[in-house]
Formats: sequence, C-alpha cells, structure tokens
Amino acid sequence: MSSPAGREGERPAPVASLALERIMRSPSSLIDTLPVGIYTCDRDGHVIQFNRRAAELWGRPPELGICRYSGAVRAFDPSGEELDAERWAMAEVLRTGKPVRDREAVIEKPNGERLTVLANVDPLFDEQGNLLGGVNCFQDVTELRRVQRQMREGRRVGRRVMEALPAAIYTTDAEGRLLYFNKAAERLWGVAPALGEQFWCGSWKITLPDGTPVPHDQCPMAVAIREKRAMVGPEAVAVRPDGTRVPIMPHPTPIFDSEGKLIGAVNMLIDLSEQKLADAKQRTLIDELNHRVKNTLATIQSLAAQTMRERDGDNREFERRLLALSRVHDQLTRQAWEWADFAAIAQDTFAPYGGTANGRVTVDGPPVRLTSRAALALAMVLHELATNAARHGALSVPDGRVTLGWRTETDRLFIDWREEGGPAVTLPKRRGFGARLVERAVAHELGGRPALEYRPGGVRCTMEIPLPG
Repeated sequence: MSSPAGREGERPAPVASLALERIMRSPSSLIDTLPVGIYTCDRDGHVIQFNRRAAELWGRPPELGICRYSGAVRAFDPSGEELDAERWAMAEVLRTGKPVRDREAVIEKPNGERLTVLANVDPLFDEQGNLLGGVNCFQDVTELRRVQRQMREGRRVGRRVMEALPAAIYTTDAEGRLLYFNKAAERLWGVAPALGEQFWCGSWKITLPDGTPVPHDQCPMAVAIREKRAMVGPEAVAVRPDGTRVPIMPHPTPIFDSEGKLIGAVNMLIDLSEQKLADAKQRTLIDELNHRVKNTLATIQSLAAQTMRERDGDNREFERRLLALSRVHDQLTRQAWEWADFAAIAQDTFAPYGGTANGRVTVDGPPVRLTSRAALALAMVLHELATNAARHGALSVPDGRVTLGWRTETDRLFIDWREEGGPAVTLPKRRGFGARLVERAVAHELGGRPALEYRPGGVRCTMEIPLPG
C-alpha cells in the first residue's frame, strides 16, 4: 500500500516547495508578487488585467473593461503638462504597434498624490501577427528623480559658489587636463585657457619668486596629482601674457572616488599681491618709525641741552616743549603718521594761553596737510614763538594780540606771524634759542625761507615753505 505522500520509499515534498510550484504554474500569481506595476490592455485600450503593485501605484484598483490605457486618474509629462489619454504610452503602442522604452511620466492618484514612473510598453500579437493589445511594466522612480534633482541642484549651487568665491579655483582630470576654472582664476591668469587642452594650470607662465621658470608639468598641481597627496605651496608667481607677475600660494588637492581611485584634482590659488604690498608697507613703516624715533630723541636731547643752558636747569620749560612735541605726535598718530593739519597744530599751540576764545589770538588760513617732518618742525617753531610772546611779547600784557595767518600758492606755504599791542620791542643782543630754532627748522630741515623781524610794535615772523607735490 502506498503512502498518502507518494509511492512507498519516497520522501514527502516540503509544504513550501508545493506552494512555490503552485505559484510557478499560475502566471497571474507570479506577476502579482513582482515589485513593479504590470497591466494589460486589449486592442481597444481597456485594462483587462493588473497586478497588486500597479493598483498600489495608481492608488486604486481600476474597473476592468472600463478604464482605458491606465488605471491612473490623470497623467502628465515631465514638464508638468497634462496628457490626454491618446498621448499616454499605452495608447501610442496600440496605435503604432511599436514598443515604447523608458518613457517617463507623472501619474496622479485619487488623493492628489503624484508619482514619477518609468514605463516600458510592449505590443501583444497573435500567431498571425495581429495586434491583440499591450502590456505595460512601470516602476516608481519618484525618489530617484528627487535625488537626481537634488544632485543637479547641488552641482549648480556648487558651481555658483565657486564662481562667487574671490579665490581662484580650477579642476583637472586624473591626467591633469583642465576641466573647469572660475572667473577669479581667469582674472588671476589674465587669460582663459582652453578646457580639455591645457594641462596642470591655466597660467601663461609660472616662475619661482626669484624668477626661475617652472615648467607646467613640475608645478604644484602636477606634483600633487603625480604623488597623490594634498599640498600647500610652495609660493610661485603666475606670469600673465602682458608680463604682469602675480605672486600666488597654491593649494592643490587630489580627488579620489569611493574605491580610492584618483579621478582628478582641485587647486585654489591665493593671490598674495595685497599681502606683499602690506608687508612692504610694514617694512617701510618700521624703517620710517626707527628714523623718526631717532630724530625725536635727537630733538629731545637738543631741547634738554638748550633748556638747561638758557634757564639754568628750569625743568618747566623743558616739559612745555615736550608737551608741544607730544601734541603733534598725537595728531600724526591719528593719521597713521602720514599727515597732520596745520590749523590743528596752530590751535594746539595757543591752547595753553586761552586759545582764540578771548579775542587776543586770531588764527586764519585754508586747510593744509603737512608731512610728518614739516608738522614736527613747524609745531616746535610755533611753540617757541608763542612762548616768547607769552614771556616778553604781545601775550604778556592784557591788550596784546597775535595774528597767525597762512596761504598757499601752487606748491608753497606762506605763514605770517604778527604781534601787536605788546611791550616795545628792541633788537636782542644775541640770538636766542627760538631764533636759532626757526632758522634751523624752516631753512635747514624744510628747505624754506624764514624771516624774523623785531619791529617796535611787535615781532613779525614770515616763513615760505615748499609743500610736497
């Protein structure tokens, strides 16, 4: 007697295998398990069969024999234009008898949700070659297209960012062939190199800072690609076709794919021109500062020696001269030691004596910018004249007045100091420190012409000083 499972001695078939065999014998059951939508239309385009995935993508099970060409509510082309039913892929296949491959469309579900699908439609013929209908195999590519759009947008944003960067940036392939450069690179090079033709760098010529030529295949980008390592420097010079030399600091970096294979490189060229100018200016300023400090110390030493001789060691006069020197230093510091305003120097000169508010002092003249050397010299000259006026001249009595005026003609500054209403003036028996300072500062240091007059009505001092062009 045979067993229920089969002939005697045979092993019973596993239950899972029997279920798989039933599925294989039933094509409709097999199709229903596939992860892509599949449906069939008859010759007139009516949907006559569909699988479970097709109904999920449509958002509904269509009415067999009623829905035509598709079970979707509506369809659109990739640009968003709605397609009438006769323009759907299935309708085209049933009309032409030719298959449609990888046709992208957007379908809409009853709830309004839209999916991007990729359709492949084939015509169905009988043995005599008569068209019976069509079958569509379509899949949801919504997420794929979204990611692709993000990637394209990311590339566009990346390109816009690189174009907006002030630093020169360019890329090459693994062989060093130029693939891209931004506007900053073109400006730095002074030329637009031919993409796909020029190698390693877009510069017309490259040299070391000392002028030694560097072949393009030995430039930092070529070395970085050849040795497959990122680099910083060394400093080089990009020579433009017009001969302009631009100091640069290269930052070449190789690019590798996910498997570690070299696929190209990117280089950023930092223009060092401004830094070089700033360094040179700093060196000049330091040299100038050293020179001015030495001159200032020499001036202080002279003031100290002269004060001790004239005033028998009176420190107060020495302090006043130092304060005058300090005030003009403050002005020059505010202007980075490039210039000082003569009117401000004049106002500072009379500040210890009440300034111009009491009507005893008149200061009048156009704006004049003095060099640091001229400012220091004239500040000391005006201080000596004001000190003498306060001690012996017009500012020593209540009714005395001082007028300081100036004017400019072309490249000359004319200064006129007048005292009135003070004690009667007599010619001094010897030339004092103030007179010698005026002559030395105006004539020797500034190359001008001073004139000091001791008139009975008051001292008058005129100065003609050359101004820088």
